[in-house]
Amino acid sequence: MSVGDVIEIGTGSSKESRKITGINTPLAPEASATPFGRRGGPSGSTTVWQPLPDGPVIDIPAGSTNIPVTSVAGFEVGQKMAIGYGATYPAVAQAIEKYEVVTITEVGKQGTQAWLSMDAKAGDKNIKVSSVENISVGDKIRLDIDSEGHGIETVTVTRVGTQSSRSTFNGPLTDKDDPGTGLDLAEPLKFNHASNLPFSARGTGISFEPKTSFVHSSNEPVLALRLSITLDQPLANDHEIDDVVSDEKVTTAGYQGNKEPDQWFGGPALSASAGTMVLRDANGNVVDGLNYGGLVDPWVAEGYQAASGAGASGCYVSLPSTGRGFRMGPSAPTSQPDRSAGRYPDGTDSDFNCRDFLLQNSITLLTPAPAGSNNIKVASVADLSAGQKIIIGKGNNSETAVIAAVGTPGGTTIGTPSGAGKKVILVTGVEGFNAGQSITIGSGKNLENAVIASVAPGRRRFGGAPATIPADTIKVTTSLRYNHAAGSLVSGSGITLVDPLTMAHEIGTQITNSLPTPGEPNQYIIKP
Repeated sequence: MSVGDVIEIGTGSSKESRKITGINTPLAPEASATPFGRRGGPSGSTTVWQPLPDGPVIDIPAGSTNIPVTSVAGFEVGQKMAIGYGATYPAVAQAIEKYEVVTITEVGKQGTQAWLSMDAKAGDKNIKVSSVENISVGDKIRLDIDSEGHGIETVTVTRVGTQSSRSTFNGPLTDKDDPGTGLDLAEPLKFNHASNLPFSARGTGISFEPKTSFVHSSNEPVLALRLSITLDQPLANDHEIDDVVSDEKVTTAGYQGNKEPDQWFGGPALSASAGTMVLRDANGNVVDGLNYGGLVDPWVAEGYQAASGAGASGCYVSLPSTGRGFRMGPSAPTSQPDRSAGRYPDGTDSDFNCRDFLLQNSITLLTPAPAGSNNIKVASVADLSAGQKIIIGKGNNSETAVIAAVGTPGGTTIGTPSGAGKKVILVTGVEGFNAGQSITIGSGKNLENAVIASVAPGRRRFGGAPATIPADTIKVTTSLRYNHAAGSLVSGSGITLVDPLTMAHEIGTQITNSLPTPGEPNQYIIKP
């Protein structure tokens, strides 16, 4: 959105238009100091603290003006803050009866989860710990569980020292390890406590006003309402949370189809990885439900859930978007595929979600395809056949082609020069390749054929420098006859087209057999 845009708020008789005169966008958070990202979610988005061992669920009573949280990053005094997702615990697809908005009056310290790094004996007034982060004098810490030879006790911190040089997950501290000065306690310990015992300090949390109206539990969301727009004049109508706000000038988010929708959906926001949907009638009765992307909430699931075997994890609607796994290298798609999950034929409902819903087949280009080429290298050839029409690209950069022949998948380039006589080729990606597959290597006078003996993706670790990332490898059954420079093509036979391409297409370009048809009957191709 931009200043000067005219937006529409609401739908139906309550819809009204206003011009944007100002936009409040918070500064981007500082880069995380660790390769694992910021703790507690994006800046300004966190959850009610979940401690161990005194959890795993704690309740913050109604009437509270302070709440312990997993992170305080992005929260500021004076901000509006939302607490709760509006459901009784545990969440079971309810409305927004527990959601409430407060104003932040003080931002303190977030909760800390840590462990004892040395045994603590009854009578000790100091404990050695793996972390002192966000622990303050006066904090109360619960130790241990009620077990034989031990007991639960709550201690008060009188001095915060230094943490041990390491945790004891990989064995006790040695003489070479610094145990740190730890935490001094107000009273001697009553019980013995073992090293590696988890403990937590809730921190001082976030204070606010007015008092909460509802009980809130561990892991309920806490959100800083930092994004706001200023309008040229006050609203004339009341609008509920999740009411639609639309800006026709925004073309990179939301529905962008040519067909005018029958109904707009404002929220709550749908997860891009997995979630649930519930359809209710006017009386609030559940009439249909589904899980998508995974089995998130079993009571909403429809279909047989007890299938066993590799990859079997219940019956749910497949996810239209690209997975968020740890894909690396040039074969990663450049954008999300243009496809949707839908019932086919329209209205088909056998109460078996994983069978009733279909997806358009979508694959990606693994190597660039120049205009004039009649062969493309792809990640998969599943469900493709000669004579079938496919759509290459999206929007103005798309074209329709007809398949003349379906070959083998795979397409990559050599990462490090490979000399004649070698059997192992270092490549930039191995997606689509399989042992026993015939491939071509190089071009022109250096073109040669080979059969894959094995494929091995490089084992990558978080935080590694680019120069140290291991290469993917393809091992062939016979030695190479020619030298091949870095950047030389290694590929399966790909898909041959009836006519040459009219456009150039980049690595990662989507190839599909059909596109979503909003406002029209669903269209999916089912291979006999």
